[in-house]
Amino acid sequence: MTPPAGNALRQRCLEAVAEEGRRVRVLVEDVEAGRTDAHWGTPVPWVPAWTVRDLVGHLGAVHRWATAIVRAGSTRQPAAPPRPPEDGLADWYAAGLADLVTALRDTPADAAAWHMSPTAEKTAASWVRRQAHELTVHRMDLEVAAGVPVSGVDPALAEDGVDEVLRVVVPRWAHTEPLRTATATVAVRSVDSGRAWLVRVTDGGVEVRNADAPADARLEGPADALLRRLWGRPAEVVLTGDPAAESLLRGR
Repeated sequence: MTPPAGNALRQRCLEAVAEEGRRVRVLVEDVEAGRTDAHWGTPVPWVPAWTVRDLVGHLGAVHRWATAIVRAGSTRQPAAPPRPPEDGLADWYAAGLADLVTALRDTPADAAAWHMSPTAEKTAASWVRRQAHELTVHRMDLEVAAGVPVSGVDPALAEDGVDEVLRVVVPRWAHTEPLRTATATVAVRSVDSGRAWLVRVTDGGVEVRNADAPADARLEGPADALLRRLWGRPAEVVLTGDPAAESLLRGR
């Protein structure tokens, strides 16, 4: 499997934002209408600190934040995300999603856009990618909370999600513990395509290469399982070597 690149990757991520967002919107409507086992106060099993209301509020706020960033056409740091409303959460979420999809589709990929990671390209395309993977992971969170089967993730999209965690998300936290004082290497390999990454952490520096080589820890599995694992969700993967080294790669 050859990973998508450039315009093909952006188009695949745009499709994911629309489709994953639609799945979330339908689930949110089902929760509000009492058509699932979940209600607004139901805990999210994969994110125990959150309820379903917290999860939907987070997603809706981030959608609006990303929309504002993309439309600003600037690399200046934006204002904080808005707070969700107490009532009308389903309609509020749907409106924010629709606005996000429009903004991402209509904004040129190379338009200037702030990003919180020092290694991300400061363009609108980075936010298409970020929202695609944000929605994919949180859609699974919501499915688990609602007691419905968890839908899989297309391997190519999941592999790009893994790539984003390793190259964009982990470096965002490199100035914090435990990354700031750690030294370790971790090999990550998708069994779907054989795509591999070698991550070297050295006192707050993060280097990622497309390579399969010996390392302090090795993480292997299907791409969607790797994506869940790296975002701290349950996943059937194979971990060998030093668990502490592998834990450095978890998104927050």
